[in-house]
Amino acid sequence: MFISFIKLLPQPDKRQAMIDILKNLEALTRGKPDCKCCCVYEQLNDTKAILYLEQWQNREALERHVQSSMYMRLLTAMELSGEAPEIQFCEVSETMGMELIEALRGEK
Repeated sequence: MFISFIKLLPQPDKRQAMIDILKNLEALTRGKPDCKCCCVYEQLNDTKAILYLEQWQNREALERHVQSSMYMRLLTAMELSGEAPEIQFCEVSETMGMELIEALRGEK
């Protein structure tokens, strides 16, 4: 699985435009084959950052998405950022859930 994290700090007068672009992209991306998740989050602290998250089944799906014309919308949203965006692409080889918490806390 591949996860894309993009943290954006919108210019104050461009915030709503950025959110509109990302919400539209989120809806379109969720419908793509091999997309496991796509979400837009807003930080409530003073930075007012926006986090755009995508999860892809495999690297090929992520690469197709980044090369697509639809991805240009995300690049447009990045241009509305007041600072350089923080971008991370992470390859995940294993995921765990409640079983990890139970194992670490000794609970059953």
